[in-house]
Amino acid sequence: MLVLLLPLVISASFHLHVLIMVFLFATLAQAWNLLGGYAGQLSFGHSVFFGLGAYTTAVLLSRYGILPWIGAPAGAVLAAAVSLAIGTPTFRLRRHFFALATLALGEIVRITFLNWGYVGAAIGLYVPLQYRNQLAYLMWDSKRPYYYLALALLALAMTVGALVDRTRMGIYLKALNQDEEAARAIGIPTLRYKQWAMGISAALAALAGAVYAQYVLYIDPYNVLASRISLLVVVIALLGGRGTLWGPVLGSAFIILLSEYSRSALGHLGEGYDFILFGFLIMLVSLYEPRGLAGLLQRARPHPLPAIEGASDASSASAPRASGGLVLSVDAATKAFGGLMVLDHVNLAVRRGEILALIGPNGAGKSTLFDCITGFQRVDAGTVHLDGQDITRAAPHTVAHRGLVRTFQLIRVFPDLTVEENVLAAQPHAGESVWSALQRSSAEVQAQMTTVLRMVGLLAHRAVPASQLSYGQQKLLSFGMALMTNAEVVLLDEPAAGVNPRLIQDMVAYIKDANARGRTFVIIEHNIDVVNAVATRVYVMADGRILAEGTPEEIRRNPQVLEAYYGR
Repeated sequence: MLVLLLPLVISASFHLHVLIMVFLFATLAQAWNLLGGYAGQLSFGHSVFFGLGAYTTAVLLSRYGILPWIGAPAGAVLAAAVSLAIGTPTFRLRRHFFALATLALGEIVRITFLNWGYVGAAIGLYVPLQYRNQLAYLMWDSKRPYYYLALALLALAMTVGALVDRTRMGIYLKALNQDEEAARAIGIPTLRYKQWAMGISAALAALAGAVYAQYVLYIDPYNVLASRISLLVVVIALLGGRGTLWGPVLGSAFIILLSEYSRSALGHLGEGYDFILFGFLIMLVSLYEPRGLAGLLQRARPHPLPAIEGASDASSASAPRASGGLVLSVDAATKAFGGLMVLDHVNLAVRRGEILALIGPNGAGKSTLFDCITGFQRVDAGTVHLDGQDITRAAPHTVAHRGLVRTFQLIRVFPDLTVEENVLAAQPHAGESVWSALQRSSAEVQAQMTTVLRMVGLLAHRAVPASQLSYGQQKLLSFGMALMTNAEVVLLDEPAAGVNPRLIQDMVAYIKDANARGRTFVIIEHNIDVVNAVATRVYVMADGRILAEGTPEEIRRNPQVLEAYYGR
């Protein structure tokens, strides 16, 4: 409410100008935050979208008399289209390569506009002044209307940010930011959500550019397409706290107010003094709290501490289910890396309802086989079928949608998400639209999440960040996430590795319990006691081939297995 009353008590044009710039750059930073903060796609090309919004509005008004109320949305649509056309192929690039690609895009567009006569080239473009003081043209002599216009735009950006932050979309974007492969493994269609984040981010940036053009009444490539704008937006979001709702606002207020008022106060001393103070204070905040100003506020909030031990009440071990028909089959799978044959015509048959163990020495090809089954690697030859459907060339998230998920040999949970958010990220994604992702999880899903956490003994730690759990607890969390997907077939890659004996007992009990409830498991494991405790059948791999198959007792007496393991 106070922010609405400020123009009534502040009459100085300079102070209103500063606040208008705070609102505009907070909007621009919030737009960047959707892509660079939540989704983790670091963009240094947002000046392109800002400039497209400014130029579209100015060109349509100056050349064709089209109202900014039409020009601004047109610029937003154009910016979103350009972002998707450029962003979709560059999403294949990870982290710093994507950032470099967007930086190059910004320079290409800036140079193009510098030499494009239709938009004024280097001379720039003036917005016609005959439309002043008309709401239809968003043009006034006073700064007060611009103040409310910029504030309304910021409110729109904050509404979008809140919608992301408080719904499933925020969890999904944060998950793919922290570990994209793990997100794909539990069924999150990462490309779709990155495209959505980039399109909405570009559209909001373009709207900020449109308002800026109407405010300054003159634009040129240096004012709206310069790389310094992109860099400033990144600094604002990082300093305020990327991936948070209020971080861009805090960062914009800090940067813009400090920049404008230090320049006003120290500018008379000579060139550069304001920048020295400006830079020093930014360094001070960054060193003291790397999470930004939002992190400073979070320090005052209490955080629950996780217990060191695992679950206190492991479920009683249930008898393994009787095996049914074939649910997963691998036929003559072959995979080579260069001249190294990792999988050599591997055949695997998994029956519905069983717990099948896959054992063998290190380097036998077990994890590579899991990668090929789940779509993270492509077999050179052979096929993979799940419930009769060919999934040989399916993407990892598609494999998960069809009912097969996996855990990884090295723990792949989302460390900055809470235990509860990790499990919610793994809720079933088949048929889930972007619109449904912009809603909170249903009561049914929330109840299922609670059941899963109780089942794996982590319910008491639901509000704890996953990074604060012990190694064994993170293994349990990864297992719980696999269960949350409702996949019928679960591949576990060394679930007992590095886990203390108490938690190993819990894990064995949880696997048996889930199997009794209808899950089929394929487990890579070096702990033979665990294999004997859970497995109904065992496959042995060595040198990329299936060496033997049978019950645990048969495998223990198999001469080929004894030769492979003990040389006798």
